[in-house]
Amino acid sequence: MIYLLSLLALTLNPAVWLKYRRRKAFILTQAGRLVLGLLIVFVLSYFGLVDQTWQAFLSYGSLIWGIFLVADVTYYRTRFGTISPALGVILILFFCYLHFLYPLTITRAQYHYVAERTTVVEKDDISMDEQHIPVVPEKYARYKSEKVLGELDHVSYYELGHTSLQKIDGHLYWVTPIEYTGFFKWMNSHQVPGYIRMNAENENANASLVKSKMKYVPTAYFNEDLKRHVRSSHTRQVLFRPSFEPDESGKPYYVMAYGYYQKLRQIPDVQGVFVIDPETGRIKDYKMNAIPAFIDQAIPSNIAEQWNRWYGENVHGFWNRHFAQEDVKSPTEWSQSDEVNGVFNHKLALNWFTDFTRPKSGSGAMVGYSMLDTRTGKMIYYSGANGLINGKSAMNVAEKTFKQNKYEAGIPNLYTIYGQKTWVVPLMDTNDVLREIMLIHAKNENVYSAETDKRTLFDNYKYTVATRVASDDAAPTDQALLKELSAPVTQIYRYQDIESHQTVTQFMLKGQEKIFTVSSRQNPYTVFMRTGDQVSIQYVDTDEKILSVKKIKFTGS
Repeated sequence: MIYLLSLLALTLNPAVWLKYRRRKAFILTQAGRLVLGLLIVFVLSYFGLVDQTWQAFLSYGSLIWGIFLVADVTYYRTRFGTISPALGVILILFFCYLHFLYPLTITRAQYHYVAERTTVVEKDDISMDEQHIPVVPEKYARYKSEKVLGELDHVSYYELGHTSLQKIDGHLYWVTPIEYTGFFKWMNSHQVPGYIRMNAENENANASLVKSKMKYVPTAYFNEDLKRHVRSSHTRQVLFRPSFEPDESGKPYYVMAYGYYQKLRQIPDVQGVFVIDPETGRIKDYKMNAIPAFIDQAIPSNIAEQWNRWYGENVHGFWNRHFAQEDVKSPTEWSQSDEVNGVFNHKLALNWFTDFTRPKSGSGAMVGYSMLDTRTGKMIYYSGANGLINGKSAMNVAEKTFKQNKYEAGIPNLYTIYGQKTWVVPLMDTNDVLREIMLIHAKNENVYSAETDKRTLFDNYKYTVATRVASDDAAPTDQALLKELSAPVTQIYRYQDIESHQTVTQFMLKGQEKIFTVSSRQNPYTVFMRTGDQVSIQYVDTDEKILSVKKIKFTGS
């Protein structure tokens, strides 16, 4: 049925047909126009995979049909001969309005569409389990995956697809599907051997190949092309960017979000997902409220980017965005990455994260950040982050810390760690090899920890937060870090801290092998502490030999 639209390429004025129907040149011209119309419909439907809806017809057809109508100007001397060219001009002008002017008139509608699904809260106080904080950057995961790819038979047939962060069996992995390098490689293979995954939580992990035959992939051709395979049986839905998602057992699937457009193809509205088995091509349709539990991402990153930009910049409409800029906030733009990053929260639910800054070039502080649930599309905007350093500033701090090594910072992610907003920033050398990992306090960039292994990194940061942020009653707010102990003092050592101009007292307690540290700023009476004094302390528990005391109270001698 879609090919009937090619008839619109013909001259539609009956008077023209009555006058020229016996002329061979006219018939050949109309035949050529019909063939061209058929070709255009074929290209749009087979290669463009355009949805077969009236909005798609208006979006694409208004220009194409308008050009064919304008071409009828050669018959302007015929009765009603000027009507078709005039209609063609109107359609072309409508196309220009639809694509260039109309989007400027619906900026408020775009904002309200996102605002209706957004909840504004001040801050998130729930600390992330450090075990599930990914410290392996995407670039390093791809570097490791390239090594695995190089070990395959017929390695020239394949290349790495898009790498994404996934939760599999309760742990976070970088997952990269294998795809074809070109048409002839696909012809010789007709299936890829599987995908490559690497533990994102362990900096010492290696990438490994998960063998699984996959026939329907994005870089295949003809009916084995993933999107074309879905489009062949679902012609009306708008198909969005697919994601690659193994289930809890490691079996791979492709997940393709689908939906419709509001406001004449200006606002994408995700309605559900198609889950495709890449081995058999079987397609299952799930609405948004019934998505399988193993699927982490239903909302594609490019849609999340649009929604965040609308929410931040379109709050008072088009003119305000460009001139007054009242209440405008801009999402951070990354030069070599999406504007949103995949971040798993404390419940191990994937969210698209981005931080917002003032609409001013070079601004290093954020005014807030958002977390968009990738399964539901609902967004939370955290307004209490005003004054925290943004992601780019965190990258600058990390790179300047290792300026002599010329390390490059990977894309940072913001977590609540030990009750503190903290940027996790990986650092790599010029070969994308992971060299250092940094935790940078988002409120005070001078409070940080940098190590090569995750365990020491977090222990040192825990200690640094407790000592360097000691004046903040909220640090650390995670009570699991704090331990209490009452015992007599057995050993004492004091020294003067030149930097802080405080007297630091280190002491040991009966029955304990740890060394406890307290400064005179925390309790001025500690300068008089003697062996045998009975004290009650609250301290930050780490695996280190030297621990920081949060509070100390003398209970006797």
